[in-house]
Amino acid sequence: MRKLFLPFLSVVFFVSESLFVELWPKHLWYEQYVFVPRFLLIFLLFVTVYVTRTHGMVYGVIFGLLYDVVYTEILGVYMFAFPLIAYIAAKVMKWFHTHLAVTCFLSMVFISVLECYVYGIQLLIGKTTMSFEQFYSYRLLPTLLVNALFLLVFSYPLKQRLVKMCEREE
Repeated sequence: MRKLFLPFLSVVFFVSESLFVELWPKHLWYEQYVFVPRFLLIFLLFVTVYVTRTHGMVYGVIFGLLYDVVYTEILGVYMFAFPLIAYIAAKVMKWFHTHLAVTCFLSMVFISVLECYVYGIQLLIGKTTMSFEQFYSYRLLPTLLVNALFLLVFSYPLKQRLVKMCEREE
């Protein structure tokens, strides 16, 4: 039963992103801004830091492919980005202590990196005509705000749960 906890939690975070978008208010003010929940990426980063790099990368490939199939029209964008971000996060965390504040800060940095990467791919293939200034104002900042609020609420319980899970396995 304990071995199914991590896959179950992964699916919960994967589904929670689409639920968040469905439940987000659809008022006129919210229509000009794009709030992109990156709960799955945050979860993958926490798994990478508090469980193992291998778990983070494997879940990154699996859920990156699933993310591409379900949410995007281009296969491979997230399947490449999620495990690469997990790998880089594991390398970066060798320089820092695995403190929750550091992990949250790195999560925000990697959300920014992912958003810029996806924007760059979309710009490269001609799927968007948005300038970088518009992207920064109407997508990146609101996305960082939403994910910072998510981290504020869920980071500590998520860390505690993952650390307990690792201690039980050892």
